[in-house]
Amino acid sequence: MNKSDSADKSEFVENLNIFRQIGFFSGIPIEVMKLFAFLCQRQSYKAGDFIFRQDDDDGCSYYMVSGKTKLVLKKEEKEYLIREYEAENYFGVLSLIAPMVKQFSLIATQDTTCMVMTREAFSKVVAQFPDIAFKIARSIGQRILQAERKCILEFESKQRDDLKNLLGISLI
Repeated sequence: MNKSDSADKSEFVENLNIFRQIGFFSGIPIEVMKLFAFLCQRQSYKAGDFIFRQDDDDGCSYYMVSGKTKLVLKKEEKEYLIREYEAENYFGVLSLIAPMVKQFSLIATQDTTCMVMTREAFSKVVAQFPDIAFKIARSIGQRILQAERKCILEFESKQRDDLKNLLGISLI
């Protein structure tokens, strides 16, 4: 095994360990996680680079391996900072399942490395293991329910009428 093979194997093992930690992929058989780990690619971004752009459907999900980013919303020539992220955050699982236009932009605020899975690669695995999509959809549903419960608590404790429009999202 040469150094390149060793580096590829090391990245594969790191990718596999990452997939094991991502909640959306819990309950997925290890052989499927191995395929995901093999098919995803590492992408590097410099500070100021867009990882994804608002209004684009890039068909990708991203796991931040290292770095820092900011999530921004641009409306009528104004840019709003939604939140900042550090390593070990995962974005875009819905983009793997269906066309999904990004509602925000994610911008690297320092050099950042992401593990990127494309919809095409994901679809190849799901074609071999069709029940995987259902398991991930179940995880998405649970995540939506958790987010809605947080909104309900915030609504109840502070009587924030601005949250009313978010309530009921779990009924989709």
